[in-house]
Amino acid sequence: MRDKAGLLIAGVLVLAGLGGLLLLGGNSDRRLDRSLIGFSGLAVWLGESGVAARQAHPRLSPHLRDLSLRVLPLYDMDLAQAAEPPETKREWYRQTVQRDMDQESFDLKLKDLKTLVALPKWRTGFPESGTASAAALIGLEDYPRLFQQIGLHGLQLQRRGPAFLQEKAGEHAIALFHAQLFSPESLPGSCRPLVTLAGGVLLMACGEKKKGRGLLVLSDPDLLNNHGLAVADNAGFAAQWFKDQAGANGGDVYIDTSSDVLTAYEEDQSERRDYERSGDDLSRLFSYPFSVLWAMLLVVTGMLFWRGAVRFGPLAPDPSGTAARAHTKTAAIAAQARLLRLSGNDGQMVADFVQQQLQELALRTFGPDPGGHGPGRYFAHLSRRDGDLGRRFEQAARALISRGAAMPPAELHQHLGTYKSLLEKVQSSHGSH
Repeated sequence: MRDKAGLLIAGVLVLAGLGGLLLLGGNSDRRLDRSLIGFSGLAVWLGESGVAARQAHPRLSPHLRDLSLRVLPLYDMDLAQAAEPPETKREWYRQTVQRDMDQESFDLKLKDLKTLVALPKWRTGFPESGTASAAALIGLEDYPRLFQQIGLHGLQLQRRGPAFLQEKAGEHAIALFHAQLFSPESLPGSCRPLVTLAGGVLLMACGEKKKGRGLLVLSDPDLLNNHGLAVADNAGFAAQWFKDQAGANGGDVYIDTSSDVLTAYEEDQSERRDYERSGDDLSRLFSYPFSVLWAMLLVVTGMLFWRGAVRFGPLAPDPSGTAARAHTKTAAIAAQARLLRLSGNDGQMVADFVQQQLQELALRTFGPDPGGHGPGRYFAHLSRRDGDLGRRFEQAARALISRGAAMPPAELHQHLGTYKSLLEKVQSSHGSH
């Protein structure tokens, strides 16, 4: 029962750790950033192309003075309210929100830094299934509300159907599947086209504000996301365009994949305040990536518990006290042998030695023998395996036990030699037991 309880505890710890690895290690934001519609590849590609770029991280707050342009991919079609979690697989497939963004955070991001907003295009079904079908596209009728929240009233989108739109933009060939473009006649008065494809606007600039801050809007995120960078020469166009932007403004390109405002203003030394500690500091020990370490610790603890407490287990007490008695008896025999040697009674010492050796052979063969019948059982066991050897070995042993104390030294030496020779045959032919 004890073993079953230990095994149950170890199993619970291992399962809890594995569950934690699956739930905590598979962070949903990280999965989205690395998916087909994610933007984790853009920062890597720009860095390899010689453009200083950095990816948003929840634990880092870069200063605005070090940044030149924010790339803000939107995965939310309604900034005014949080999305309801899907209840069915169909609702999950048709979900239009992969990452919630509230209106206040969005406005602050645009206010702080010149921002390139990549509009949503795909439902959750596309990155999860990998199938870019028309059913996975967000309906055009869902965009007017988002455009009003962004401040682009009257803007309209158009799509070019289930085929690749391929066209050159400067020296680079751009290709977009189910191309999503702005209708030129619907652009607000404060906006102007920057990149035009097949009569539609792919990229536009709006409302340049003071200190060079402004809004850039990308109609089709497939130009810059993980899926789009691998198509045609979209990656080459992106590298060249961002290189021109960085050369004009200086600073890094900031790929802002967080719903929170992570950027910070530079503070003068006189404005710095002492850091106040709170419960949030402790909670960081249990957030990603530390949560993965805790989960792994549970797995390791469960395995160690099983190995130490279940597989090997603690020392089991001897209910009959056989081990304790055997230890006491061995000590007594050793003391008696010493007394016999001192008194010159070698025959009795040999008899006791043979008796103890036979009991050890029986113990190895049959286990504990509370009744003291081990030597007799051993002789019978040996005779069944080798009748002649068993008979001669029993005769030699019994002669030493019964008459050893009375034998003259020469006879005792002869019988002891015979016994040792037969014992070697027993052990070589039939093992120690």
